[in-house]
Amino acid sequence: MHVALLYGGRSSEHNVSIKSAQNIYTILKKLGHAVLPIGISLSGTFHLQEDKPIQETIDQRQNVTVLPGLGFSCNNNLLPIEVAFPVTHGMGGEDGNLQGLCFLAQIPLCGCDTVSSALGMHKELAQQLFASAGIPTVPTLSLNANAIAWLKEVEGASLPAFLGEHFFCSTCTTRIEIALPRILKQLGPSLLVKPENSGSSVGVTALKTPTGETLLSAIAYAAKFSECVLLQRLIEPMVEIECAVLTTQDKGLLVAGPGLVIDPAKQNAGFLTYAHKYGQIDTAHMQIPSTLDGETEKTIRDYAKKAFLSIKGDGYARVDFFFSDGLLYINEINTLPGMTATSHYPVLMQSCGYSLEQVVQTLLDHTILRAQEEKGRTYVPPGI
Repeated sequence: MHVALLYGGRSSEHNVSIKSAQNIYTILKKLGHAVLPIGISLSGTFHLQEDKPIQETIDQRQNVTVLPGLGFSCNNNLLPIEVAFPVTHGMGGEDGNLQGLCFLAQIPLCGCDTVSSALGMHKELAQQLFASAGIPTVPTLSLNANAIAWLKEVEGASLPAFLGEHFFCSTCTTRIEIALPRILKQLGPSLLVKPENSGSSVGVTALKTPTGETLLSAIAYAAKFSECVLLQRLIEPMVEIECAVLTTQDKGLLVAGPGLVIDPAKQNAGFLTYAHKYGQIDTAHMQIPSTLDGETEKTIRDYAKKAFLSIKGDGYARVDFFFSDGLLYINEINTLPGMTATSHYPVLMQSCGYSLEQVVQTLLDHTILRAQEEKGRTYVPPGI
């Protein structure tokens, strides 16, 4: 099978994507597939790479162009792509944009489609769907660009809706001093501040005792990666729990896990930074079995399946939860989870007997079948 391996991208997760591509390239070659590596530069241009182990940098000599309805072209030659396997984490590659591009080019793409990818990436929308499906969510407040501007004292910004129409503070000298007590009353004494549409813990700050100054700083940092910023209750003490979801032809929707995410010191569990996840310091690892009781594990798997279905997911995803004092909250769904040598998704799948080779082949086969079903639908106007 001729597989286009798409990686890189105009995203803060560009380097993580390259690590995933290095791993998946090796898997695809082991499976006997012909690989067409296509690297996406930080500026968003597509480039065909040599068919050899993925390098740390993207060679930009061979440009790839998109031909709607036909596929991808390089040097005026249509590339022989039967299916695309993206590991394009983050903005542009995981949010529905690349998925829509491949759909218009009529290239079957592994994983979630345009709609489910967009819903999974935009955490506020996903949380609303999760809540509608009966899954407990973390109390959250969304700040749009206007609300952020108002908090930063930008002239012309209108009063954020969460403050209501009537408010008064005789001792406050800044807008953040007005807003902070209301935020803490709504969410709790400790906050988690994060971009609304980013992943890999990029742009995330945990504030155990937030002040106006630290909150504004955290909001500004998150806003570097997303137009909207989410303020959430910081769940403490807590452990992170993850499940892997895979669409299979013979077993239906398979949910692996749950696994417990352990911190680098191997002593506690809790919120993980980008550095913890990707090796700038001792990397996190998974504890499987999770040590949770059987009924709780079953509930987590049920919630993971419901979350996947609520965004109309397909192919695969990783679903993350917080667990604290017997209470469970869904954190987020990752529709293009990391596929590096140390990523949690492959570890979770391995725990239920699926090697990464089996996972990749399952995704390729399912994608081809889905494309055949899509071709079987008619788009001819009635009466013609």
